[in-house]
Amino acid sequence: MNQYISTEPQSSSEACLLQRIQRPLATLVVLLSLGLILLFLITSLQRLRYPFPLEQLEGTMALAVARVAHSLPLYVQPNFSFIPYMYSPAYFYVAGFAAKLFGPGFLALRLISLLSTLGCFAVLYTLVVTETKNRLAALAGMGLYAAAYPVTQHWFDLGRVDSLYVLLVMLALLATRRLHPVLAALAWTLAVLAKQTIAPVALIVLCFDWKRPRRALTGVGVFLLSTLGSTMWLNHATHGWYSYYIFTVPGANSDLRLHAAAFFLSTTLLAPFGVALAVIAAAVLLTNADWRSERARFYLLASGSLLALCWFLASHAGATANTAMPFYAMLSVAFGVALARLLAWLRGFPTSRARAGEALLLLAVCAQLASQVYSPKLSVPSSEVRASQQQFVDWLRLFPGDVWVPAHPYEAVLAGKLPHPDEAAIHDALRPGHPAANRPLLREIRQAVEQESPDAIVLDRAPQEEADAAPWLPTDWRTRYPIVGIVPGSDTAHAFFPMPRYVALPCRALHLAAAQAISILSSTTASLCPALPPALPHEPHLR
Repeated sequence: MNQYISTEPQSSSEACLLQRIQRPLATLVVLLSLGLILLFLITSLQRLRYPFPLEQLEGTMALAVARVAHSLPLYVQPNFSFIPYMYSPAYFYVAGFAAKLFGPGFLALRLISLLSTLGCFAVLYTLVVTETKNRLAALAGMGLYAAAYPVTQHWFDLGRVDSLYVLLVMLALLATRRLHPVLAALAWTLAVLAKQTIAPVALIVLCFDWKRPRRALTGVGVFLLSTLGSTMWLNHATHGWYSYYIFTVPGANSDLRLHAAAFFLSTTLLAPFGVALAVIAAAVLLTNADWRSERARFYLLASGSLLALCWFLASHAGATANTAMPFYAMLSVAFGVALARLLAWLRGFPTSRARAGEALLLLAVCAQLASQVYSPKLSVPSSEVRASQQQFVDWLRLFPGDVWVPAHPYEAVLAGKLPHPDEAAIHDALRPGHPAANRPLLREIRQAVEQESPDAIVLDRAPQEEADAAPWLPTDWRTRYPIVGIVPGSDTAHAFFPMPRYVALPCRALHLAAAQAISILSSTTASLCPALPPALPHEPHLR
C-alpha cells in the first residue's frame, strides 16, 4: 500500500498534512475494494440456495443442466418438450458435473458462477500486478470489477453462462500476454466453447504480437484448428443441431435497438464508471505511453475489440445487463494499470506536489468505488416473493393434469408437470425460418393446443397480449382455452421478473376453476362454454 509513497523528509506543514491525508486514502482504497468483494460474497451466499429462479431464464438453464447431468442430449431438434438456448456447451457440462455432486436445483449452477467470479478477481489481480508490480492498483482493479456487480443487475452469481465465460476470457487474455501462443490459443478455444461470440476478439488479440509473425501465426493457426475441430465434432455428434443453435439462430437476430446502441457509452460506461474512465484517459494523456510497445498493442486490441463486441451485442434485441461483463473485466484491468502508471508518473514531481496529486487521485478512486456500494437486502427476494413463488408451485402441484407455463417452465417441472420449452427459446428457435426446425415444432404446438393436451396454460400477460407477443401460438388458441382466470396468489409484486397471473382453461376443465379457487374473468363467447358463470364483478373482462 505504501510502496509508491515518497519517503523524503519534509519540514513544511503542507507536506506533513498531505502525508497525513494520503495514507488514510490509500487505506480507504484497500478497504473499499475488499469491502465490495465482501459485499459480493455476502450477497451471493444469501442467493446461493434460493430455491426459485432469480432471473427469468435461469430456470430453463437449470433444466438444460439437468439433462446433461442425466446424460441426455443438449442440442436436439426443437420440440414441445425441450429447446436449448443459443449458447456453447462448456457451462452446461461443467454445471452438469457439479449437479451430480450437489443435486438438482440452482446450487450447482450458482456455485459455478460464484467460483468463476472469484477466479476473475484473482486473474485481474495477477494481470495488474505482473504489469505494474503495484498491489494497491491491483486491489483497486479488483474492487472496480466487484463494483460492476450491481451495475449488471447482480448477474455475477446467476445460474447463467456469463461468469464462467468471463473467467475463461480473462484466463485467455492472461495466457496471451504471458504464456506460449499454443496455450493462449487453447484458452481462447475454451472461451469460445463457453460463448461463441468471443471468437472475433480471440482472433484480434492473438494477432497483437504481429512484430513476431511466427508467434502470432502459431496462435491464430492453433486457435482456428482447435475451434473448427471442436465445432465439427459437436456438429457431427448432434446431427447438425449444434451449428443451428450456435450460429444459425444468433445470426438471424437482425432486430437492432437503435436507442440502446446510441446510449451504450453513456448508460453502460460513463454513468457507472465515469471516474475510472477519466483515470484511464489521464494515464494515456500524461504518462507518455509507448504506443509501439508490445504492452500497448495488447491492451489497445483487447480493450477495443471487447468494447466493440459488447456494443454490437447490446445493440440487438434480447441484450440484457450481462452483455458488458467482459468489457467491465477488461476495464478493471486497464483501470488498475492506469492507476499504477499515474502514481509512478507523479513521483517525478517535487514531493509536495506529488503528494497532492496522489491524494487527489486516490480520492477520485475512493469516490468511484464508493459510488457502487449497495445493500445486499435489495438483491435477495423478499419473504413475500418467496412465499408467492412457493404458493404458485404448490398450486401447480395440486392442479390435476398437464400445465404449460411458457415463461416459467422450471416451476412447472418442479411441481411434477411435464417439461415444456421456454417461450424465449421457442422464439429464438423459430426466428431463422429453417423448415427442418420450424415446421415440426409449429405442428407439434398446434396439435397440442388443438387436442387440448395441456389442461391449462399459465401466462404472465393477458391472453390478448400473449397472442400478439407469441406468434407461435395457433391463431385460434383462445377458442380452445376460452376460460380465463387469475392464478391464486399472483398479486405479489416481483422486482426481478414478471410473475404468472392468468390461467387459460378449456371448457372441459370448467369444474377445476371452482375446485382450484380460480377467479374466472370471462369467456371468449358464452356459446363456447354455456355453463360458464358470469365474470366476477370486481375483475375486468378480457376481450
